Amino acid sequence: MGKLHIVGGGAIGSLVAASAQKNGVPYDCYPRDMKTMPSCAHWQNGQTTALKPATPSPIVLPKSDVLIFPLKVYQLKAALLQWLPYLTQQPTVVLLHNGMGGLEVARDLLGGDYPLLLATTSHGALKVSTSSGFHVKYTGVGATQIGAPNINKPSPQTLADLSQIAPQLASAIATLDKALPPVQYQNNILKALWTKLSVNAVINPLTALHNIQNKHIAKPEFEQSRISICNEFTQVADAYGLDFDALSVHENVLSVAKATGENYSSMHQDVAHGRQTEIDAINGYIVDMATKKGIPVPENTLLVERVKALKL
Repeated sequence: MGKLHIVGGGAIGSLVAASAQKNGVPYDCYPRDMKTMPSCAHWQNGQTTALKPATPSPIVLPKSDVLIFPLKVYQLKAALLQWLPYLTQQPTVVLLHNGMGGLEVARDLLGGDYPLLLATTSHGALKVSTSSGFHVKYTGVGATQIGAPNINKPSPQTLADLSQIAPQLASAIATLDKALPPVQYQNNILKALWTKLSVNAVINPLTALHNIQNKHIAKPEFEQSRISICNEFTQVADAYGLDFDALSVHENVLSVAKATGENYSSMHQDVAHGRQTEIDAINGYIVDMATKKGIPVPENTLLVERVKALKL
């Protein structure tokens, strides 16, 4: 089993670290700011897991290790450039972020043949500041979907079927599954990421703009906006060869909003704390992809403008 190397000290990265600690998987964390790295994690059953002290700088990684980037898309390029000199042995790199665009950044810097995995998770985590420092709170049980962007074979549905993909990638996935289960392999990981994008495109900007929890976007007053976002998303996704149905997309958005009803979206939290948002990697990505195909997406365009106009 390889060692996990987790870049950044955000909520999801810290959750991966805490779960690795709990499950006996070796790991190191490399936060951008040592002072804000959580020292422990609080689980839903009341238990607490202490985290290892952070590692201050990158090191050369062996091929058997796994380097995870649970960062914002706009942070990814700088982080990859920092790590690039230490990837001479080509350890597996895992991108774990909301929104889209990370694959293009990684391929540009690492090359098209680099052992790369894309992942999306529905686990919920919140980074909390207290008088004694920072900790991470596990807010929702979920699952992680993972896959290689350039594999096009019959889809293995269980970890036992991972013999169909490169041994290095299979080993990395198995390590992640032990650290923070369950990890579900997806042959068509891009479809899974677009599905996550459809949810984020509705929940994130609406909760940020209206200062509400996820559950409130299911209210009738947001119906027209929800439907317009989903319709535009479906047109763009289908133009790129993905098969989505607008009604099903909308129903899934409502399901996720209700299931995570008490949560505040990541974009809401970014706005609330005066941080840069991921609007360019979510609704902005839909706008960019639509522009390339000549598809009008006025609702998504307006949401990008409104979120960027917020005073941070």
